[in-house]
Amino acid sequence: MPRSMPSPNAALGPAVAMLQIVDVPRGLRALDALAKEAPVDVLAAGTVQCGHYLIAFRGQVDATERSFARARAIADGVTLDSVLLPDAEARIVPAFRDGVVRAPSRAGGDALGVVSSVACPILLGAIDAALKGARVDLVELRVADGLGGKALATLWGDLADVEAAIELACAVITRKVEAGAAALAGATYSVIPNADDEVERAVATGTRFFREWRG
Repeated sequence: MPRSMPSPNAALGPAVAMLQIVDVPRGLRALDALAKEAPVDVLAAGTVQCGHYLIAFRGQVDATERSFARARAIADGVTLDSVLLPDAEARIVPAFRDGVVRAPSRAGGDALGVVSSVACPILLGAIDAALKGARVDLVELRVADGLGGKALATLWGDLADVEAAIELACAVITRKVEAGAAALAGATYSVIPNADDEVERAVATGTRFFREWRG
């Protein structure tokens, strides 16, 4: 009998995973392996600055966990960082996959929070925690290109909420570094109370200096 095919929506699910691999040939092997391991939806995969290979995919929790484990095994020793979010916050995927920038609104507050990390997966986990734990808007989430392989997120809201969100994000990063990921040390952040109109305009259309650049 022919093997049954998964439904078109089989790969859609709440889990999101990302791996940043420092060796491109091994990165392509990892991509091949994870795609064959389970029915997942590859959101994006390719080279980014610093010669790294970045893979992001999503799916049902079990399938994503299996593919994630397989990819990590293939890229063992050449993975800068990786993250698996079993129930990713809904705003994360459109922000990094489609480059969606949500202009801040004064009705939602007047404070800006900014977090930058040396790798992309760790920031995904940090922002996931921030968005789930504080009432803030995700203005922009950038990964790798145009940042020398780093990642950047901007958050907007009332000052107390932005401060709480930044604290949550930094706690995630700190825990991972203290757990042995020394190569990920060096994250930075800022909180800007009562952000000037120039700051609001600067982030409203994205933080790139040349707006036409998408990496």
